[in-house]
Amino acid sequence: MVAPGEAAMLTITNRTGSYYGDASSNHIWETLDNDGTVLAELYVSTERNEIMNVWVHEDHRGEGYARALYETASSQMDVFHAPVAHRTPEGNAFAEAVGGETVAPYACDCYTCDSLED
Repeated sequence: MVAPGEAAMLTITNRTGSYYGDASSNHIWETLDNDGTVLAELYVSTERNEIMNVWVHEDHRGEGYARALYETASSQMDVFHAPVAHRTPEGNAFAEAVGGETVAPYACDCYTCDSLED
């Protein structure tokens, strides 16, 4: 823990891995504090470079961590937002706030996409 008045040293790391043990393959950027605690994370699929998840610890929301991860990731590779129909309201607000391209349309059999075809 950082002592009162002491500045926290934040580190952004990058690795590849699954999304909490599922079978997916993702580029993962994380913001870590002095103790190595994850404060924010950004998951981008290795298949389409599509953002799959953005998360910031509730105590640090609104402090720019998600934007910093997006900007770091975007400086290293092409990163695309999910199709609008796949976004949560929070994910859509994030996409609108940081800007950037949406992934090219692709065949998908999820409930949302299947419903759009009806």
